[in-house]
Amino acid sequence: MALISFFSAKGAPGVTSTAMLVAALWPRPTLLVDADGNGGDLLMRLPSESGMALTQHPGLLTLLPLARHGLSSGVVMDHSQVALGGQRVLVGLETSEQAEASAALWPTLARAFRELPGTDVVVDAGQLAARSGQLSLVQRSDLVVGVVRAEPASVMHMRERLTVITQTFAALGADAPRIGLIALSGVQQQDEASSAIATVRAEFPEVLDLGQVALDARPERMFHGDPVSRPERTMLVRSGRSLVQRLVAAVGPSIAAAPAPEAATGPDTTAQGEDQEESADGIPEEGVSGTTEGDADAEAAGDGEAAEETRSSRSRPRKKRWSLR
Repeated sequence: MALISFFSAKGAPGVTSTAMLVAALWPRPTLLVDADGNGGDLLMRLPSESGMALTQHPGLLTLLPLARHGLSSGVVMDHSQVALGGQRVLVGLETSEQAEASAALWPTLARAFRELPGTDVVVDAGQLAARSGQLSLVQRSDLVVGVVRAEPASVMHMRERLTVITQTFAALGADAPRIGLIALSGVQQQDEASSAIATVRAEFPEVLDLGQVALDARPERMFHGDPVSRPERTMLVRSGRSLVQRLVAAVGPSIAAAPAPEAATGPDTTAQGEDQEESADGIPEEGVSGTTEGDADAEAAGDGEAAEETRSSRSRPRKKRWSLR
């Protein structure tokens, strides 16, 4: 199965949020892995299915020691947790020292990830450097994606980091993963985002241009476990869909042939979408839902108050938590 890793050159340009977005919109089931070498934060962001916080155990802290004796795919899934919305998550380590101490075990874990039946793996590798412990995991990915902000400092750091990473990957020969780049920017900064990617690719033309993700503070609350109204209509999710299409094309035809994902907008997405038509981009159009049996009964009975209540409830946006599968 596919293994895709996201990384940054410095700071926190949005790698975790991007990995969460991709995992949620991916056309097949995914395992979201927090492999940030500076200490993961997924367990601090997401609640579990029960609404309680995710815990350090099980997670990488309990899985990595088992890698000394080899791992099966079933063991990997046994150490994952299910976040609210259904997303399988492998929570990360607590400190950079733990990541460095586990560096020799990451290749075994990478092999286990690639053997997960019916499940692709999305890795949040955090800030990546030549001596990062998680580099031995990242370099066994099918695709490695750098995340950059549309800012001069972020672009400069990414160029410097890619110099080191491409040299490291060159030693792998034909086994080296492809490298891509995405830019995070505000909705009104698309030109700046395009310029940021072009500036980096001028020096590294082999790096894939995977487009942009539109930053939007309101829907980003999804990535902290907060409910958000109609996330599927936001520019963040719309741009995320486009990103996933490019990633699918870059990974290969086996992914591209998979069925399109359902709208990832919460545990009761099916109930919301039953009476809605979808536009060409897969996002339900507002105001085109049909009349339900309950509505017809209310109108037939002449119960205007009930009908008005039904229309009012239909017009109110439903607040849902992000459906991280």
